[in-house]
Amino acid sequence: MEKTAYIDNNIIVDLEDGVINKQNLLNTVDQNISEFFYSAAHLEEAYEIKSNSSEEKKRSLLRRFKTITDLTDNNYVLHELPSNRIIRYKETPSEVYRTITFVGFAQTMMKAMTNFVSETQKEEFRKSIRFDPIRINNYNSKEIVSHINQKMDVWGGMSLLGMLDYCISLFPEGYGGLHNRIAALFEFLDSVGYWKDKATEKSNYARLWDSNHAYYATFFDYFISDDKRTRNKAKVVYDIYEIKTIPISSIGKT
Repeated sequence: MEKTAYIDNNIIVDLEDGVINKQNLLNTVDQNISEFFYSAAHLEEAYEIKSNSSEEKKRSLLRRFKTITDLTDNNYVLHELPSNRIIRYKETPSEVYRTITFVGFAQTMMKAMTNFVSETQKEEFRKSIRFDPIRINNYNSKEIVSHINQKMDVWGGMSLLGMLDYCISLFPEGYGGLHNRIAALFEFLDSVGYWKDKATEKSNYARLWDSNHAYYATFFDYFISDDKRTRNKAKVVYDIYEIKTIPISSIGKT
């Protein structure tokens, strides 16, 4: 039976650096994978590639485009707005990059939005809910949801999903799509300390793309990622929404 897979950006980087290759992924994940897919999130991250000159940046981007094409054969998955439809078709990474960078201020706006809550505020929040930072990562995906729901008094008597629904209701119609729900859950799980990302000036922005990759992966059999923090957050999200996608590493670890 043929399978499909969506790859995290860290897989693309390792392919580009020669750490792994396509056959490695087939051998360790599933030989039945017939197609790999990429999304605009990969090109948003490519936009952040650092370079010392415009020529060096151009070379780095061309290398990234080639890596994506070599793995995916230009199999592209698009989240269409405002319909929230998912469309799969063939598109070159260079064309996707041209499209997403057409409006130059978009990335700056997104970075500002992701840093709306400071790390100090998050730390105060973690202290207020009294989660044990040593034990919390030992919970599996179902246990962490149960553990969070036991703190209903902190959330005004609401469960995790009840709280999420309430927050979504405060935003304009259409904001409550699965992609935004997954982004909100990733941010909340990180805020309570569950497989928390190391706090840096870029970690909030990076987590936005982690959640985007986890969202796009819901339309495929596998989500291949070598970031265990992302995989564990994705497991929680997938359990909550009964999504069958399997988060797995390039060496077959779930």
